[in-house]
Amino acid sequence: MCFEKFWKEYPSRKPHSNPRKTAEKAYHRQTKNGYREEDLIEAAKNYASYAKAESVEGRYICMASTFLNQERFLDYQEPVKKPISMMDIL
Repeated sequence: MCFEKFWKEYPSRKPHSNPRKTAEKAYHRQTKNGYREEDLIEAAKNYASYAKAESVEGRYICMASTFLNQERFLDYQEPVKKPISMMDIL
């Protein structure tokens, strides 16, 4: 099963909860809805990269089940590009 890969890539919410069992149910529901496992895993990677780049605290990282149930993974099909600020130019 590819859920293990998804779970491994998904950003940690520690020390806050992120129930694995509900996330796994949501993952399988989305694959039954026709979403490709590869796309869900890639979205988890992209979300993790975004969270790391933006130094998002664990409590603000979306629970994996919510990420899947609300189809937030659709927002992370491509790597999130950080906008260029004036400080980057100077």
